[in-house]
Amino acid sequence: MSLKSKKAIFIPLLTVAALLASGTTASHAAASKGLVGFSYPIEANTYLKAIGLAAESTLKKAGYTMLAIDAQLDGNKQISDVETMITKKVKAMIIYPLDSNGMKPVLTKAAAAGIKVITMNYSVGDSVKAPPAPSLAQVQDGFPQRSLATARVAWLKKVLPKGGNILYVGLGFPVAALEMHANLFKEEVDQDTAFEYLGRVDNMSDDSEGGRKAVDEALIKFPNIDAIVAYNDPTALGAYSAVKAAGKAGKIKVIGLQMQPEAVNSIKAGQINGSWDFNPVASGVSLASLTISILKGEAKSKWSKTIQTPAVFFDKTTIAKFVPWDTRVKGLK
Repeated sequence: MSLKSKKAIFIPLLTVAALLASGTTASHAAASKGLVGFSYPIEANTYLKAIGLAAESTLKKAGYTMLAIDAQLDGNKQISDVETMITKKVKAMIIYPLDSNGMKPVLTKAAAAGIKVITMNYSVGDSVKAPPAPSLAQVQDGFPQRSLATARVAWLKKVLPKGGNILYVGLGFPVAALEMHANLFKEEVDQDTAFEYLGRVDNMSDDSEGGRKAVDEALIKFPNIDAIVAYNDPTALGAYSAVKAAGKAGKIKVIGLQMQPEAVNSIKAGQINGSWDFNPVASGVSLASLTISILKGEAKSKWSKTIQTPAVFFDKTTIAKFVPWDTRVKGLK
């Protein structure tokens, strides 16, 4: 065999070796039908991460590659991230907007470039109709929202039959869906004369520490709190830490929202009292399925809509039945 022939064989072998070393085969590399962008409002949030993982798994099975970018709770960065997706020529993008109004111009630009725009909580009205343009389809979590608000108040009535003073802990950034949840909850509390809505404090960092700081201050301002209702579970865990440090564990009820993994252990330990599972895996699958349907060119009636993911309550009496999100994600593969 000549040296020239050896080189001709050696170079392709190097190429194959490189593909294998990177975990990618030639057939797999060629199999992708294209990129689908995915914008995390903040990837460190376990609830949002579960949505992304479920979407990615579903897209991968359909032959698409997901390009995930973390907005890090920065609305301006999220706009820049969408610009990046446009530059990379994604076929579609899945966006959970931090600010729907602020995102509209760049999403309109993406749509004008031929990119399919699918969203989560882009609009927050209780409707299964298609969302406003440029979003073609969307998923809403914890909907119908009025039902969730009434369920939260019903739980308060159960654990505080004589009524009591309620503190709400929200997020210090105006995310439309979270604000709607907060407003409807207040409306329901205000309609029940047995309860007093003390007010709202905000978590400025969207984590447990931010929840603790907010409630530390609230416990001084409002010494007679009977229940704390938080917009998510890390905040509820932070609230519980503040309550415990103040010597009021067991005296103040604390409930969260979304059922993040850390909340499951807390409920089992008898710390926070309960939470609603927002089922992020179902939402992630729905987002990906809508995207796939649109990219396949299926009939508009199959995807031009809003899919609402309901929430299910768990407390210490039912938490043993809860199926962890990572188990659900693994079941998709």
